[in-house]
Amino acid sequence: MDTGKLARYLAGLKSTSGSYGSKALTIDGDGLNFRPEQTERPCGAVEVRLSRFWVDMTRKSDAAGPPRTSPTSPTAPTYEFRYTLMDRPSLSVGPQDGIAEGSVPPDSTGCRGSLSVVHVGHDITIDEFPDDLQMPTSFTAAGRGAMDVKVEAEGSRAATFVPPSGTSFC
Repeated sequence: MDTGKLARYLAGLKSTSGSYGSKALTIDGDGLNFRPEQTERPCGAVEVRLSRFWVDMTRKSDAAGPPRTSPTSPTAPTYEFRYTLMDRPSLSVGPQDGIAEGSVPPDSTGCRGSLSVVHVGHDITIDEFPDDLQMPTSFTAAGRGAMDVKVEAEGSRAATFVPPSGTSFC
């Protein structure tokens, strides 16, 4: 199946959760989840790519170079962030439900978080990332730390941002 058809197929899969509009292919703090409805399940494993990037955060006034800013609220500090490619493994999902091996997003540290993008087709580039990443008001507001992110790149199916654990020191 060509990448365009595969992207449309994966986008159209509904989840077994029964929630309206829920997708069968998601990524969160536990990794890449695949849970399609029984009637739409693929006959064999489907290969997807996982592009993982480090996200280094600095307060806007402290960073050098062209910024990508992230306003969290009118009174909160504004951050700039820089992406660095970590790795880009190919993973198989399906036909059974479960979490793809090797897909857990890395833990954040200090001023470094991570962005994981599940996609098919061409490699995701930094230019295709969102112009802002909404930081949680506290680390506990992010739950386990992973937050859904919308990446508009062609072939992108799901993305998650694990914010840095200590942005007050950045």
